[in-house]
Amino acid sequence: MTAKFAAVLATALIGLTSAVSAQKAGLPVPMPAPTIYSAPTPAPLAPPINPGPSTVPPAGLSPLLTQPGPITPDAMPAYPATQLPGPTGQQSTRAYRNSLMQQQWELDRSGVNPGSERSREIQQQLNQTAPR
Repeated sequence: MTAKFAAVLATALIGLTSAVSAQKAGLPVPMPAPTIYSAPTPAPLAPPINPGPSTVPPAGLSPLLTQPGPITPDAMPAYPATQLPGPTGQQSTRAYRNSLMQQQWELDRSGVNPGSERSREIQQQLNQTAPR
């Protein structure tokens, strides 16, 4: 029992002396945990007071507020209509043709044989949508 006690006492002394020597040598010592500050919760505000019924101006309400709809029946927008590059069907055909050409270009770029089934399908569709 005394050997155990002596070993525990020696270990404790070694631990204390190493901590003291580390502090004297300028080695970092663990810092205390930082203090966390939280802002106080503000007090709740009272609900707004009802100002009462609104008053009508002496001249009456503006017709803009009382009559729905446009001011003039033939009001035109202040900007011109959008000019499209062509009829909608023609635009769709161009977009489809551009998509096919993009697919064909990607196949060629990736090294697919121009005689492959997909390349032939794309070429056939391109021939059908050729501009006249």
